[in-house]
Amino acid sequence: MSLQGARLWVVRHGETDFNLQRRVQGHMPTHLNETGREQARYLAEFFKGREFAAAYASDLPRAYETADIIMAGRGVEVVRKPGLRERCLGKYEGLLSEELHAARTAIGLEQSGDLADWAGMPGVESNADIWQRGRNAMREISDSHAGKDALVVCHGGMMAQMVCGVLGISGNTPRRFPMSNGLVIILQWRVDAFYMLSFLDVPLVVGGRSTVDTSATKSA
Repeated sequence: MSLQGARLWVVRHGETDFNLQRRVQGHMPTHLNETGREQARYLAEFFKGREFAAAYASDLPRAYETADIIMAGRGVEVVRKPGLRERCLGKYEGLLSEELHAARTAIGLEQSGDLADWAGMPGVESNADIWQRGRNAMREISDSHAGKDALVVCHGGMMAQMVCGVLGISGNTPRRFPMSNGLVIILQWRVDAFYMLSFLDVPLVVGGRSTVDTSATKSA
């Protein structure tokens, strides 16, 4: 294995109707809406000068559709990787944020206002488990393309755990970073751990557009 792996350009998929409705998705096979496709096209333009040796995506439609739009015309196949899937949310998948609030209250949990916060919810994939499978998938990609750039498209819950796992942030710490659709983080394996090279909301920084954290129950 290489001591220094690929630069992994990790992208959150574009918007879906469930995002717009503040409805949790988990493993549900939801698709991009027109705004989501526009976000993916915006990223394709942003990345046009970046050569990707490979492209990977979660096998859920909203992720691989985003990757397909970004990689269109490049001649690079998008590989679907189940290990990059969103957190499994069990019986809560498809609930609106208000319904999730009620479910949390019913079992005595506080309201964090964060749709990426599932601590204490029964039947939901744990932070440790989602980070472990995400880390394993990322190591495989990293080792396969050492020294090159690779596109990786996945989900807000998965990316939140990547950020916390790489930076050593406790799962009990309130999230103080956005998880907007189209967000990009750059990770690289160096010797014995992943390092974060960048955290970028491309539309906000480059296009001046307002960002919406769709992992939060309310817009800022």
